[in-house]
Amino acid sequence: MNSYYDLGLLTAVTTNMNQHVYFNILDDQVLPFSQHLHDEYAQVAPIFKDNNSTVHRAGRICDWFDEHSHTLLHLDWPAKSPDLNPIENLWDMLEQRVKRRNQHSRNLVDLLYQIISEWLKLDATYLQNLVDSLESRQLSSPEAELHGIKLCFS
Repeated sequence: MNSYYDLGLLTAVTTNMNQHVYFNILDDQVLPFSQHLHDEYAQVAPIFKDNNSTVHRAGRICDWFDEHSHTLLHLDWPAKSPDLNPIENLWDMLEQRVKRRNQHSRNLVDLLYQIISEWLKLDATYLQNLVDSLESRQLSSPEAELHGIKLCFS
């Protein structure tokens, strides 16, 4: 999870993602991070955006977001909508940085080390630029209007 102000933790999931694994990530990492953002930056409640996979829409997960709606707002995103989530750009950039290291991973632990090393080098300015670009990316995406995606920018 990341935010405009803070990078947050990178979670390595080494098993198949399912609603139980996702639930534990929400409880163990997302909730404390959202509380940190609220306390540190005096935000009303951070907004959480996922990619609308079936794991993210399981009843247990929806119940979790309802239960924690005072701490974390869950952004509804239409199914099969264009992915305007800034995290996708972040993943692309992170992948490029790992490739530029030109160090072939000997195993999963080695690859995770390289990914985490590059993750820790990211700075808030990059994240802020990604979030700030959301409005222009939304406006340049005809699919956004087609799918009824309208975000408010101040």
